[in-house]
Amino acid sequence: MRPLATTTWLLFALFALGGCSRLQPDSPVGAYQTFHRHVQRGELPKAYAVLSQPTQQVLKTRAQQVSDASGGMVKPEPLALFFANVPVPPDVQEVSLLRQEGDVATLVVRSAGRSGEVRMVREPSGWKVDFSASPQP
Repeated sequence: MRPLATTTWLLFALFALGGCSRLQPDSPVGAYQTFHRHVQRGELPKAYAVLSQPTQQVLKTRAQQVSDASGGMVKPEPLALFFANVPVPPDVQEVSLLRQEGDVATLVVRSAGRSGEVRMVREPSGWKVDFSASPQP
């Protein structure tokens, strides 16, 4: 009976540990990881949905400007504008919370020997990636 108890305990521990590595989209880190995963998989509409409303508005305005400048030859598609000619990003080695003040958080993202900061904002639908100051992928 002792081996059964040990086996049960090990299975429980594995499930518990597996839960620790799951993404938590209700956190700034989890939301960024979700965004990154969607971009890597080419799920661009899903990735676009993780962008903040101000970022989406800036992209919508820029897409309309591009369309107007082309005399309507280019359709005003913010998603296409944002993700145009963007290579698949490298795997992220680490995403950590640098600071959080209310509904604004700053993350440090490290990958392939590089690191950078990413601004996140909490909206009614959850945490979103905010590139509204300089919307680039």
